[in-house]
Amino acid sequence: MALLAGLVVVVVISVGAYFLLRGGAGAPGALPPLPWGAAEQAYAAQIKFGNFNLTRATNMLKMEITNVDGAIQNGGDKSVVDVEVALEFEDLSHKVIFRDSRRILTGAPALAAGETRAFRLSFDNVPAGWNQVPPKFTITGMQLQ
Repeated sequence: MALLAGLVVVVVISVGAYFLLRGGAGAPGALPPLPWGAAEQAYAAQIKFGNFNLTRATNMLKMEITNVDGAIQNGGDKSVVDVEVALEFEDLSHKVIFRDSRRILTGAPALAAGETRAFRLSFDNVPAGWNQVPPKFTITGMQLQ
C-alpha cells in the first residue's frame, strides 16, 4: 500500500512539473494569445529580425541549451507592446525539425517607432541535427499601442 501511495505521489509531481516547465495551454499563468487582426497583420511587415548570434552550451544539469541572440526592429510609425513569433529550426536538408512559439517583448517597455532592441531566446530541446542557421521567424501575434 505504501508503495502504491508513493507511486501516486511521484506521478502527480511529475505531471505538475511537466505542465509548469512546458507552459502548456491549460497551465495556470499561461498568457492569452496576442491580437492578430487585419491591423496587426498589415503592420507585421514593419517588424524585422536580424543581427543573429547563435550559441550552444551544456548547463549543470547536462542539458544542451541553444541561445538565439538577435535584434528586433520596428520600422513603422506605431509602438509595439509585444510580439509573438513562431520559430522553425531546420536540418541540413532544410527540413523543419523543431518548432516553438515565443514572445519577444513581454515585460519590457514598448518598442517605439524606429527603435531596435536586442533579445535572447533560449531553448533546451533543439535537436542535434539542427543546421546551426538562425531559425525562421514568423509573426503570429502582435499588440500595438
